[in-house]
Amino acid sequence: MFVEKWMTANPVTLTPDTTISSAAIQMGRHQFRHIPVAEPTPTGKKLLGMVSKYDIARAFPSNFNPFSVEVSNETVSTPVSAIMTRNVVTVTPDCAIEETARILRTRRINALPVLRQSRLVGIITESDIFDALLSMTGATSGGSKMVVESDSVKNSVLFMAQLSQQYHLEIQSLMSFPDHQAKGKVQSVLHFAGRPTTGFVQEICKLGFRVLSIS
Repeated sequence: MFVEKWMTANPVTLTPDTTISSAAIQMGRHQFRHIPVAEPTPTGKKLLGMVSKYDIARAFPSNFNPFSVEVSNETVSTPVSAIMTRNVVTVTPDCAIEETARILRTRRINALPVLRQSRLVGIITESDIFDALLSMTGATSGGSKMVVESDSVKNSVLFMAQLSQQYHLEIQSLMSFPDHQAKGKVQSVLHFAGRPTTGFVQEICKLGFRVLSIS
């Protein structure tokens, strides 16, 4: 699954001469935590930097709420170019969601501009990553979930697919990963459109799998 499927395309941007107050108004209106700073070119928007709510808050007087209704476009007339982050970490539309999540975690940031051929085409945030992971794991698709313990990823995927077909169970998603607490064990999480029958569960146990939960 790739960034392009989950990013916000053609995001709201600021020009470098936008006042800090105007940026605060935009953030409050759209409930953004970050806004890219860009300038138009014949081939699209060129990314110049990024402004966060924390940048805005630091630029205001300490006794002033930058996101209050009292703020006007000229309350703080300094341009955002004076406070924006210039060396911005970015990703491309074909970057994998899991790699994007790793970058966000490693860099301790909450959003990444998305560039195609050096032009801004989108932005992806922590919330977008959460939505993607929920979709990938089938957590929002309804049905039922089964968690199974086994000794290998290969066997769990192969046998689960075969058994599901045999028992006419539709698999909505299947993820297998090493168990961090039980060395040498693999956990598989399956989401089905329906509920597994007793016969299906018994067959899994006969194959040497351990059913940890069904919900």
